[in-house]
Amino acid sequence: MWLGIDDTDSREGMCTTHLACDIIKALNEDGMDIIGMPRLVRLNPNIPWKTRGNGAIAIQFGRGGGRRTEIGYVEGKRYCYEKKISDGKTEPEKVLERIDKIVRKRAMMESEQTNPGLVVIEKKPPYSLYRKAVRSVVEINDVKSVLDEMGALYIPYKNGRGLIGASAAVSWRPRDRTYEIITYRNGGERWVDEESVKRMDRKFKKTFDNYDYINRHVQIMPNSPCPVMYGIRGDDYQELREAMEYVVSGKIKRWMIFETNQATDEHLNRRKIGEVVAYESVIVTGEVCREPRTIEGGHVIFSLCDGNEIECAAYEPTKSFRNLVRRLRKGDRVTVYGGVRDKPRTINIEKIEIHSLAEVYKKKENPICTKCGKHMKSVGKGKGYRCIKCGTTAKEEDATFEKVERGIKPGFYEVDVVARRHLSKPLKRFKPSPDRY
Repeated sequence: MWLGIDDTDSREGMCTTHLACDIIKALNEDGMDIIGMPRLVRLNPNIPWKTRGNGAIAIQFGRGGGRRTEIGYVEGKRYCYEKKISDGKTEPEKVLERIDKIVRKRAMMESEQTNPGLVVIEKKPPYSLYRKAVRSVVEINDVKSVLDEMGALYIPYKNGRGLIGASAAVSWRPRDRTYEIITYRNGGERWVDEESVKRMDRKFKKTFDNYDYINRHVQIMPNSPCPVMYGIRGDDYQELREAMEYVVSGKIKRWMIFETNQATDEHLNRRKIGEVVAYESVIVTGEVCREPRTIEGGHVIFSLCDGNEIECAAYEPTKSFRNLVRRLRKGDRVTVYGGVRDKPRTINIEKIEIHSLAEVYKKKENPICTKCGKHMKSVGKGKGYRCIKCGTTAKEEDATFEKVERGIKPGFYEVDVVARRHLSKPLKRFKPSPDRY
């Protein structure tokens, strides 16, 4: 059996992963084992009605067998099993009733944006549901049709939008995966020692996005009013346990390891510019056709063309990444990765690959009159030159030019760690190169 849950938090507090810890504890108390690791599945980051990180939870449960792995501490050690032997004494209706009580007690129901969904289902919904939910917009009625057809039990709270994420999380079949160990303070003070995070980051090479050395920012610690103390992400869940011991922080009351789709780029669709639609995340290739400009707020905007045109933005939160974008020039060929804003239609850049750079020249000196031997004067922009003594004229290209050193080179570039999205794959995870795109 699978259980999916989504949309229980709000911008004012709570965290769906914290609720997942309560659910795991309850399932264990009722004699059910956790099969495989609990899953934290991030969905389309551009959905305007999301609460915070748009992450849903999926948990498989039943009677476990095979290797047992410690995955957390919630009022005692918690384990998962390698495989499912049977459904055990599972009664789906009773599971739904049990978890419903937890959701009603813990979810931020008073928030207008919080609309939880709870699903208990015997088999996983089709993978296409996850793929659509992570890349575009899904209608709740379509999800209900799938659930009804499969005989699932579910509860839509309020407008029930959380059913989409809950069902999509269960339907995820990992092609690529990472892990996150999340620690919780349960109301205590949140603080993390910066130097300990740096030491952890340097030692554990399979972790990523722990610390932003450019902006001196501890990335593992959230800023939201949630119960999380910090979360460490990486490619090896066994390394995460040891990494946690290196971090000095406030008192931790519980922790849990989740298998995730974070840092996989599974949200991206390859598109031509004319195919780009709002609320998607895309990969588009073209030439810079309008050079970068800085607008109010410190955002840097340029236009990309492939026959059609779209604006691309390095917003202020991307920090030093904007300096790279400012060096782009007309004729540069690039591929942009990012989420699509509706109005104005703009790609919010997560990564950029520079394929080739246009040659840029600047004028070194005006042409010299062949009769008088004196430098000519400009008649006006694009109108050429004239000798003020004898009237001899020359063309724009007759001036002397020198090639400009651009200060950038072809290659892949990503936003600063502080601006990374949950799903965006850091270049550190490209093995051996990003050519797979």
